[in-house]
Amino acid sequence: MKTVTALVLGFIVLAATLHPATAQDGCKAAQSSCSQINASCEQKCQAAGNNPSGCIARLCSATFSTCKANGVWKAPGSAGCWKTNNRT
Repeated sequence: MKTVTALVLGFIVLAATLHPATAQDGCKAAQSSCSQINASCEQKCQAAGNNPSGCIARLCSATFSTCKANGVWKAPGSAGCWKTNNRT
């Protein structure tokens, strides 16, 4: 019985760790490059006016690095994401 329980828990942990990878399959295709998406993010932060440099560091910089690494842009606090083939 302990073995079965351990296996079930193992599968649950495995499923939980695989979930973020499968979530990327639902990303919308982006016509923009990672650099263009990042520039748009920075413009939105500048327009917000409340600590734009902090906004850029918090919302744009990390997601830009991720986008250049794997082609997926996911803004913090957003349920959606963009996937691009142009990582520049």
